[in-house]
Amino acid sequence: MDIERLYNSIKSELEIAAINKFESKKDYLNWNQKFYEKYGYKTYGLKVPEIDDIIKKFLNKFKELSFKQRIDLSRIFYKPEYISQTNFGLKLLELSLLELSFQNFEILDEICGYLTHWGPTDSFSLYIMQPLLRKYPTEVKNILEKWNNSDHTWKKRVSVVTFTRKIGAEGRHVDFLLKLCDNLKWDKEDLIRKAVGWALKDNMVGKNKENVLNYVKNLREKGVSSTITLYAIRNLKGREREEVLKFKPIK
Repeated sequence: MDIERLYNSIKSELEIAAINKFESKKDYLNWNQKFYEKYGYKTYGLKVPEIDDIIKKFLNKFKELSFKQRIDLSRIFYKPEYISQTNFGLKLLELSLLELSFQNFEILDEICGYLTHWGPTDSFSLYIMQPLLRKYPTEVKNILEKWNNSDHTWKKRVSVVTFTRKIGAEGRHVDFLLKLCDNLKWDKEDLIRKAVGWALKDNMVGKNKENVLNYVKNLREKGVSSTITLYAIRNLKGREREEVLKFKPIK
């Protein structure tokens, strides 16, 4: 199957769906340009269910592709300025999870390098890195530690967002996560700080709660950004929250 032709067919479907939301193609292009000038990336203006409908239309064709073709097509979808196209790249990677292994993790490193926005970054973390972490914990931790020390904003975000939600609730990787968070605690990027706070919040549960809570108190004493610490204690209420807020930077 010609993946370039398949890509162009999907791109055409997206453009048609986008244009149909406006009175004319010119109106759509004008709106898109203004959006780009304001936010720095382009969009089709389609909602997630609308994009999912187009994905479903091509799903059987995706399944017919070889592993190499799926990865090559995924690369194409992650490269363009249109954020919405990454949804298709993500689906192709999800279909390839059984074949992805630590022996070809350079694919993950490459695609992660294409990330430019928090939305696709978090989806990549939750739907690709989390399943792989369960399957190859040692190897995935190695690559996450590498990304954690990267100069690439979105690789750093993936390194901690991978430990949110279900992985956080399972509580199996807290010590490793705290090491990653500690490395990013002085990061100047707001979206990195929020990611660190999110990861801490989702791991502040069960038997790990006191450990993570004490870590957050320590961060407050060090004067770490409140973006991190306030996000981390979002789920705390009443006296428990007040106890954390009592901790101030040590002068």
